Amino acid sequence: MKTRLIVTAILGMSVYAFAQFGGRTARTGQFGGGRFAGEDGGQTGGRCLVPGYFGSGEEDLPTPRKINRSGFVYARARYHLQPWWRLETREVPWHHDYPDGDTMFPTSLGRLTTVWTDPESYQIVDIDSNELFQYPFIYMSEPGYLNLLPGDIKNLREYLDRGGFLLMDDFRGNEFDNSQFQNMRQQMKKLFPDRELSLVPPTHPIFHLVYDLDEAAMLPPYRMFNSGDVQFFGISDAKGRLQVMIDFNNDISEYWQALDVGQCSIHEAGTAVELGVNYAVYALTH
Repeated sequence: MKTRLIVTAILGMSVYAFAQFGGRTARTGQFGGGRFAGEDGGQTGGRCLVPGYFGSGEEDLPTPRKINRSGFVYARARYHLQPWWRLETREVPWHHDYPDGDTMFPTSLGRLTTVWTDPESYQIVDIDSNELFQYPFIYMSEPGYLNLLPGDIKNLREYLDRGGFLLMDDFRGNEFDNSQFQNMRQQMKKLFPDRELSLVPPTHPIFHLVYDLDEAAMLPPYRMFNSGDVQFFGISDAKGRLQVMIDFNNDISEYWQALDVGQCSIHEAGTAVELGVNYAVYALTH
């Protein structure tokens, strides 16, 4: 109860907002349920949405930012996009929820644990750069648009095999459109040809490190024509350490961002913060 009160205390007032998201259509679905935008999705009701930013993210570059690097830094991966993706009037996928999600998560982590960090401890990092090795935890938004080039593969594989942790979040799929999942899986096969994606079971320590969470009860912040039920996939090394955690049909960074500027259930947003805390602590201790 005390922990829940602490989580609740960090939640700001929210305003009603709508977001715009892009998607491709392909009848290649294998995973995910059949819920759609507008259908009653439980406590979120599919309405935990934050206004979309439109642009390339270039105004937030170059990096690195001048920040305190003595503690935890929330690092967001900037990656190469599939050639079929077009900017037009949409936000570049790797940039989604920046910087609100990136500031809110270190704030929450610092308040809820003994990890040293602060709201300015966030950084954009190129997936093919040596800077990647400075951060034990990397966040990647919209991996459905990821395009791993040879240099990216070499760098990211070395990063993960040296102990790094990658969280993939904010992408969707169902039986009508599973193109985002299929692309992510293809990119991971390029990264680790000898390894398979596997469902992360509810008994896995990552769901019980700091907070005891029921992953089967977690709800996505919104429902869309190409989304289904939340699922958790992972890639592990030979010793069973999770190297890549994949939040499919979920967007916990949207919940974090919505703590300040969105409309969503306080309960669900608090759960997303708790899940992120578990991820970060797992990354720092495994």
